[in-house]
Amino acid sequence: MLSARPQAQSERIVELPRSGLTDAELLRGVVAGDPEAVALVWKRYVVDVRSMVRRCLGPDSATDDLIQDVFIAFYRNAKRLKNPSALRSYLLGTAARSCAFELRTRRRRFRWLHITATGALPDGQATESPVDPRDSLRALHRILARVRVLPRMAFILRYAEDLSPQEVALALGIADAKARRAITEGRARVLELARVEPALLAYVGPWLEDG
Repeated sequence: MLSARPQAQSERIVELPRSGLTDAELLRGVVAGDPEAVALVWKRYVVDVRSMVRRCLGPDSATDDLIQDVFIAFYRNAKRLKNPSALRSYLLGTAARSCAFELRTRRRRFRWLHITATGALPDGQATESPVDPRDSLRALHRILARVRVLPRMAFILRYAEDLSPQEVALALGIADAKARRAITEGRARVLELARVEPALLAYVGPWLEDG
């Protein structure tokens, strides 16, 4: 006679690890209000978003607040995301736009306070010593601060975050052709500025060779 124990075991439902869920599955969970899905989206992409913010702004006291703003915006608008597989691109694009808004706000603040005539943020470049190879990343942040906002964001998404031009367009909410122009402008401007700093050119030159 068969016992009931094996039958009970065979009927037990084993839940798959939540960390193995696809982005589309996580998105459905977020839309449904599942707190575990919300937490997993944060855990899966917070490092990428932090990296994006730091590349846009450099070391900055506003980093943590901007990261939270990115995820809050996502949670509020998750049901509007048309392509669930593009979740990473969406979050990075939101981070880029948040950083761009932050930079514009700071420039307006500088103009209002009459600190500078143009609103350009002071970067101390006139008094800094030549770039040390160990400070390449810091030098890149200084150079990116001198690139127009849209080309800068497109450059970072393309070359630092390794998004395709189509993904850059999706992330920034612009047409493919405009994204490609922004990437080209950002790349050309970074190389132009890097050429006056040999250590930095050696750092970014090979990185950009493939376009």
